[in-house]
Amino acid sequence: MCTITQLTQKKGKNVELNLRKTAINIKTEKWNEIISELRKRGWIVTAKYYGFDAGIDDDFLILRKGFKKILFGWTNWFEGEIKCNDRIFEYLETELKLEFEYGKPTSLKPLVISTYRIQSLPLFLVKKLNLLKS
Repeated sequence: MCTITQLTQKKGKNVELNLRKTAINIKTEKWNEIISELRKRGWIVTAKYYGFDAGIDDDFLILRKGFKKILFGWTNWFEGEIKCNDRIFEYLETELKLEFEYGKPTSLKPLVISTYRIQSLPLFLVKKLNLLKS
């Protein structure tokens, strides 16, 4: 296993650190597996949508590890989406042996992200209510 920094250094690339790229059409089971595996590797849930339809019609969460951030969006119509920078996508593809389809987001459009963030519970409240499950 290698770190994101080691992976970038191996490739000798100067990678842009933005969140403009979105992986789309990720099957629900795979989307959940990616989240679970990253949490096992030390990524922390810093925001999670807990609306009445969370996990039924829509879902959203943000994982962070240090200064690295990954946004996860899901709808029952369009499956899962992941938004992060190129370096993290390269890490996910290499370490988790994934191939992503990239395209225009549905559940991770800027306005949708803003809405989810407003409706997401702050991490301190999530922990206090013991809502995080492995």
